[in-house]
Amino acid sequence: MRTHKTLAIDLRWIDSSGVGIYIKGILPGIVERLSDVSITGIGDRARLEEFPWTRAANVRLIDCKAGRYSLAEQVQLPLAIPRDSDLFFSPYYTIPLAYRGKLAVTVHDMSHLIVPEIAGNFKKSVYARTMFRALRKRASVIFTVSNFSKAELLRLTTGTREDNIIPTHLGISPEWYAAAQSPPLRTRPYFVCVGNIKPYKNLGRLVEAFLTIKDRIPHDLVIIGQSEGLITGESAEFFERIQRAGDRIHLTGFVSNQELLSLVAHATALVMPSLYEGFGLPPIEAMAAGVPALVSRAASLPEVCGDAALYFDPLNVDDIATQLTEIASNPQLAQFLKEQGLSRCRLFDWTACSNTTADALRASL
Repeated sequence: MRTHKTLAIDLRWIDSSGVGIYIKGILPGIVERLSDVSITGIGDRARLEEFPWTRAANVRLIDCKAGRYSLAEQVQLPLAIPRDSDLFFSPYYTIPLAYRGKLAVTVHDMSHLIVPEIAGNFKKSVYARTMFRALRKRASVIFTVSNFSKAELLRLTTGTREDNIIPTHLGISPEWYAAAQSPPLRTRPYFVCVGNIKPYKNLGRLVEAFLTIKDRIPHDLVIIGQSEGLITGESAEFFERIQRAGDRIHLTGFVSNQELLSLVAHATALVMPSLYEGFGLPPIEAMAAGVPALVSRAASLPEVCGDAALYFDPLNVDDIATQLTEIASNPQLAQFLKEQGLSRCRLFDWTACSNTTADALRASL
């Protein structure tokens, strides 16, 4: 007779830009806190074996390379979940619809029902609504990464209960607190923006605002993020405008983790102009590195950044330009935001996030 509980977790997203950070942040704590639970990690076995926590006595791995958002995902993933699993945990809103066991899921945001370039696509909209309808109906516990995302989930979907939705703020990797010790990679002062090149990231207005002030400040604009292989991408006009800016705007594409740490830590400020974010890690990571954060007054960002950021209206190019100029020319303001940020970022800890998650998973088990 089996005396211990079994938990299966979908880890196929571990190298994605957003969900991957979440998985890497919470899994070590979950494995440790649930040391008496048998945990099965499902994903690219060779890649997962690189993480020390996968070698814990209570962890085993199952190889499954089914692509995300694919038909193969809906066929192969249910077959990969061990039949004796007491609970399956999906760290993203896509769930295996054919799986009939107990389910836990994390909702990061509701962009698939809100962002025009996704919600306006019939197939994508139907897919997202199917997933959200299923998880609200079937999940024993639903984690959200902010109170904002919980409110959005309740606003945009219906379910039989609400008491199973648990907000769990994300955490900051300790390496960000030492990021300023990394050698600088650029000689001129610059603003940095971190995020994949998607329309709802609002980079078009940021670029437009920067171009209106570039002749009055010595700063460049460095945008770190991928532009290829995305479900939705920016327009050709966006890239043409950047090309016309010459050497003042830089699209880095993918960078290594060490490059990311350095580029953020040595920036004059990090700018996040997004129209929609379920949480938004870059501002608080910048705060941990001692860098002021300049963010849009939208979605979850005020909840996350509190009084430690300089805000602007993301739809107002003039307001964005004004705040960029202010942070570039006011060292007293920059120092104030740096001090506020170093205090604010301490509120976000992966241990707290993983403990809350693990305890809720245990209760569901």
